[in-house]
Amino acid sequence: MTPAAREEYLATEILTAAPQKLQLMLIDAAIRFGRGAELHWRSRQNEAAFNALIRCQEIVSQLISGLAPNLESPLVRQISAVYAFVYRSVVSAGFHHAPQKLADALRVLEIERETWLQVCERLGTKRADDAAETSNTESKAPSPLVFDLPNAAEPLSGFSFEA
Repeated sequence: MTPAAREEYLATEILTAAPQKLQLMLIDAAIRFGRGAELHWRSRQNEAAFNALIRCQEIVSQLISGLAPNLESPLVRQISAVYAFVYRSVVSAGFHHAPQKLADALRVLEIERETWLQVCERLGTKRADDAAETSNTESKAPSPLVFDLPNAAEPLSGFSFEA
């Protein structure tokens, strides 16, 4: 696939993706850049590793900023704390050239990825207005997308993330 065709495909995918799919795409990109940094370190390409870590940091920063409007929610504060741990770990990995810190961050991102894969499976990956268009052509009324978080108000226990 040519670079221009790939860019067009990616732009279309982003424009038609549901919010949960966009979240998954960001997490995938952060993991991809983190893994790239690991590979660059192994081959002694420190500048390329540093650049990949910067991209990973930028993406995690975007994940955090996407939560900002809802920080009054206890669940959102917990998720924000997890992303803050990931961000600090990636920064520390780059500053101290600490592959273990990066591995810790990537492990957390992999767990997040699995969670968002499940959300996408449950809710779908297309935006609601795109789903409504498809549904209208089949002469069915679109059903609302609802995702229940059982005990969402209760804090998660058993996890400790410290940098």
